[in-house]
Amino acid sequence: MLKTFDIEMTNEVSIMSYRAKFWSLAALAFGSSLLAGVIIGKTVPSSSGVDNPALVLPVLFLVASAVMFITWLWWRKTDDLQQQGQLISWWWGGNLGAIVMLITLVVMTGRHSEMSAGAGFLFVAEFAGMAIAWLVWKFRGRGAAE
Repeated sequence: MLKTFDIEMTNEVSIMSYRAKFWSLAALAFGSSLLAGVIIGKTVPSSSGVDNPALVLPVLFLVASAVMFITWLWWRKTDDLQQQGQLISWWWGGNLGAIVMLITLVVMTGRHSEMSAGAGFLFVAEFAGMAIAWLVWKFRGRGAAE
């Protein structure tokens, strides 16, 4: 059974299937991520920081927030099984990929290289984000219900 929604117009009804809306939102989320990457790539120089980080950082945080919002629209259209698949694949796949890359960078560039330090900081930031999201989930009482 397909989920549908109706848009009221004069005498016309436009029907878009659940699958079409799901994939449209997925494409929008992917496209906004690509656009954010282009904006960040054009804004931040490759060899040094920006001249005015107090101006650039808030703008780029807004761009990232817009991408997260658009992705959230897609997330709301996924069912429980799809959400669990995404969560499990990001947890196990993301952690495995991060650990493999961190070890590879340390071996290839040395423990105290800028590249290894950056990868380490990224890993710590990912863990902090996961911990905050998990605490919000836990304190909302979701753990016992699921």
